Amino acid sequence: MGYKDIKDALDNAAKNGHLEVVKYLHELGYRGKEWTITCAAINGHLEVVKYLHSIRYRGEEWTINYAAKNGHLEVVKYLHSIGYKGSTNAINDAAKNGHLEVVKYLHSIGYKGSTNAINDAAENGHLEVVKYLHSIGYKGSTNAINDAAKNSHLEVVKYLHSIGYRVEEWTITCAAKNGHLEVVKYLHSIGYK
Repeated sequence: MGYKDIKDALDNAAKNGHLEVVKYLHELGYRGKEWTITCAAINGHLEVVKYLHSIRYRGEEWTINYAAKNGHLEVVKYLHSIGYKGSTNAINDAAKNGHLEVVKYLHSIGYKGSTNAINDAAENGHLEVVKYLHSIGYKGSTNAINDAAKNSHLEVVKYLHSIGYRVEEWTITCAAKNGHLEVVKYLHSIGYK
């Protein structure tokens, strides 16, 4: 059969969660690439990840980060259980995308993020993630409140202000430029002109 070398067949089946197709292609002798298991993890296909692991596929160094970024908690748990390690980007990316349960899990197993975790969560309006990160000791930079204001995340701005964050003088101008009336009103009410 001259088509066993066709690139990406098994990878694409894994990426799209087609477990039976992955099994069939494997039985026929098709081989995926080094990122095949990562393709499945990125898209949350736990059963495909388990199968690929059982036939000795190994993911990339950052496979757990990609699963965390996309909020695939069960995939993250499984990857951790079989020895995968991620980086600070695992928490940062999960926070950025609002995946609170993933952030909590990663923290519970010892992962640490950076100031970008709060900054990115605030910028994208993920208030509960911001609150959780703050409750476990994370600090953001002034970018957290400034970017929340710039993107019209009023409740995040209020929360960050309540815990001591201060906006830059230009932030009210940026909120006004972007048409965020409620943010402008709030910033004005707390003394920014």
